[in-house]
Amino acid sequence: MYGFTLILTLVIVGGVIAYIGDRLGMNVGRKKLTLFGLRPKHTSVLVTIVTGVFISAASIGVLSIASQDVRTALFNMKEIQDELRGLQQDYGLMKIQRDTAQLELQQAEESYGEMIVALAEAEQSVSELKEQAAFLEGEVVELTARTLQLRESYDLLSEDYGVVEMAWGQIRGSDIAFNASEVILTTVIRKGWGREEIRAQLEHFMHEVDDVAYRRSARAPESDTYRAIFLQAGVLDFAVEDVLMAQGDVIVRAVSEGNSIPGVPVLVYLENYPEQMIFSKGTVLAANSWDPSSGVEIDRVILQILNEANSAAINAGMAVSRERGAAVLLPGDDFLDAIFASRDIEKPVDVRLVVANDTWRSRTPVELYLDLVP
Repeated sequence: MYGFTLILTLVIVGGVIAYIGDRLGMNVGRKKLTLFGLRPKHTSVLVTIVTGVFISAASIGVLSIASQDVRTALFNMKEIQDELRGLQQDYGLMKIQRDTAQLELQQAEESYGEMIVALAEAEQSVSELKEQAAFLEGEVVELTARTLQLRESYDLLSEDYGVVEMAWGQIRGSDIAFNASEVILTTVIRKGWGREEIRAQLEHFMHEVDDVAYRRSARAPESDTYRAIFLQAGVLDFAVEDVLMAQGDVIVRAVSEGNSIPGVPVLVYLENYPEQMIFSKGTVLAANSWDPSSGVEIDRVILQILNEANSAAINAGMAVSRERGAAVLLPGDDFLDAIFASRDIEKPVDVRLVVANDTWRSRTPVELYLDLVP
């Protein structure tokens, strides 16, 4: 609205000046007036020129009076241009500074991201180290407990050394409670059990072994964990770990370490065997020849090779039957049939004990049958 008013004012002022100039020019022409000694024609032209000058001057004057921007443009243009150039330079410098700041911000964000990743890795490392520290603390506690057990065992052995030495000195003239390498008892640990279940099963098994030894007159000091056996510290722990690493069922056997006499503890160690088939059907487990003319009864030969077959089965890791105390089984009918058949035999024969079925270690005893081969 302000611009429209200004333009309207300029039009009116210009029109008025033009009208006045035209009337002056006409009057000068009619009256043939002269200015400055000029001819009337030239005087008219001069009046027209002066009128145009007045129109321009009036327009500029009105605009200058009416608008601060016009006055600034007319009288301060140079300063404005210089200031504009300065602002443009400042703008360019600020733009460069902005780009630099953006680049620094991007680098800072990347550094921040790297620091976050490094912090996460450090926290993970700290967590792992804490877990390792906790595990090692547990190991230290366990090793300390084992050390105390070993010291107690050492003290006990030191105290009883004289008694043990005397017992071994008397072993040839005394009854034998357990023979060296005799399998006292056997158990089977099934695949899939956890560490605590295995330990509980083995501890129960060792108490069963202790009961068997106690019934056979073995005795341990009252301060011991067991009444009749002695088990080295750490043996049970090693057995647990060995069972855990096995791929299937494990046969665990408690074995007498040496000959022992009644009244002293039986030194026991543990044997672990993986479950697997050890004898296929038809395997000759033991054999010997029998000559009817030798004067030796066939039943003695059968008992001899039956003992050999039992030893072979035990050496192969076979579990020992708790009911029979042996690892093999020959039916009584086979034994009697062989005795009756021997009455009609006149020439030497081979007496063989043959495995009746495919046999796995845990499926005790090994079922046998007798075969008399001419």
